[in-house]
Amino acid sequence: MVDQTEPPRRVSTVARGSNRGRLVEVLRRQGPLPRVELARNTGLSFPAVSGLTSRLIAEEMLCETETAATAWSDDPDEEDADGPNGRRRGRPAVLLTLNPEFGRIVAISVRMNLIETLIADFRGSGVAQSRLALSTRALDAGALRDLVIAQINALLDATATPRHRLLGIGIALQGIVNVDTGTTLWSPALSITEVDLATPIRQAFGVEVVMANDAVAVALALTSAEPALAQGLSATIMVGHGIGMGVVADGEARWGAGSEIGHVKLAPDGPQCRCGQRGCIEAYLADYALYRDARTFLDLPPADSQQPSEGQMALLRERALGGDPRLEQLFLQAGRALAEAVAATISVLRPHHVILAGPGLMAFDMMRHAYEERLEQSVLPWLLRSTAIHLRPSESTVIVEGMVRRTLRVVDQNHMEATE
Repeated sequence: MVDQTEPPRRVSTVARGSNRGRLVEVLRRQGPLPRVELARNTGLSFPAVSGLTSRLIAEEMLCETETAATAWSDDPDEEDADGPNGRRRGRPAVLLTLNPEFGRIVAISVRMNLIETLIADFRGSGVAQSRLALSTRALDAGALRDLVIAQINALLDATATPRHRLLGIGIALQGIVNVDTGTTLWSPALSITEVDLATPIRQAFGVEVVMANDAVAVALALTSAEPALAQGLSATIMVGHGIGMGVVADGEARWGAGSEIGHVKLAPDGPQCRCGQRGCIEAYLADYALYRDARTFLDLPPADSQQPSEGQMALLRERALGGDPRLEQLFLQAGRALAEAVAATISVLRPHHVILAGPGLMAFDMMRHAYEERLEQSVLPWLLRSTAIHLRPSESTVIVEGMVRRTLRVVDQNHMEATE
């Protein structure tokens, strides 16, 4: 069951903090605005907004942009009654916006056999992107560190970004991340554990390094693209290489480490999960599990490090659509596992929204019947009705897009604290 009737939503508010921070947050969320709208949205007086924006323009954090076709004078004291021929009096309003050249952010996604890097401007718009395919499980800690540093340097050089304009670096990983220390405790993409990536990268570039689970980054990307999904508490379940969950409350990430919903056990003697245990939700639903089990009865090409490529998963879906009852059973089993993940999320968190995302959802139609049947059995009806469930199949690129959002939020907070 997806896209249910919307439940009542909480009203999102601007986070409390410095006046500078409130102003920057409004512009980041809403885009270019005239000063009078900034005053309305921040609760600050018009003179206070004028003084703040003048200082931020002088610091090159803000800039003026094209006038709004339907907006009018920023001066709240200027008469705005209808004039002759029904036209409003006053001047067209000048919009203020975040200056994209104030600085740049680099976001990196490390997942099985792929390192993806994105450099974005201060507004969060992508400038350039790179993808490096390699055997990630063959890397030791030093090689991983050197590779990430090399990818960052390559994008800085390719975009002619001065090093002093780099404001922050965000790194998203599959697996279990300690966001406070910047340590990857365990990742299926790596053969090593307890890897401190943040410290050497912070030393190499002299900027803030933000770590997060990749599901948290996906949650931020999707809720930023659709602000209605950020109202209240939203839980995004990502289905693809693995199964993860990111939680966003009123537009802010919670539990930057992410939730390991994929490692909730369905059966103690179930199929093998790559975490080393048996019967996890992931062992029924993740790409590698579906492909692995299909290869026991189909002639399919082997996957690199047991992780099927996008092309191999497309081939599996094509074969399933051909009517093979054994594949049909695999996808129905996956649908039941997805329902259990959603049921646990609703029962424990009671979120306003559950968002089903990731490339694995491209096969949702083959899971739908079993998913809907099991979900109805697993959740109390009144609880199920209280949560809106949304289907958002998404490409892997949303990970770095969301990591840009996460990193910019930290950069904003640090900059405002330093200038207060």
